[in-house]
Amino acid sequence: MIQQQIIHWLLKGDVSIQYQVYRDLLSVKRDDLRKRIATEGWGAKFLSKRKPDGHWGRKYYQPKWTSSHYTLLDLRNLCIDPDHPLILKTIDRIVSEEKGPDGGIP
Repeated sequence: MIQQQIIHWLLKGDVSIQYQVYRDLLSVKRDDLRKRIATEGWGAKFLSKRKPDGHWGRKYYQPKWTSSHYTLLDLRNLCIDPDHPLILKTIDRIVSEEKGPDGGIP
């Protein structure tokens, strides 16, 4: 009974939590929830903070905790669709701007 109460409580949370509960605890595929992560709750909030220059911070890794690096990591942990256009544009920008001397990202 306690387990069902916990699941019920989790399913009242952010859409990203709902998606992960269905996926990981209930073994139910819910692509409809995954798509909503970009438009509702924490995922939408993160996306809304993206700046016109395509970054969340100043650059790929600056400032450390609010940089594009950590924001993309947080969005990934929220299970946002990795093919979301803003994410793809930011990754393309990072790859084109942040290449090190050997062609990789420093």
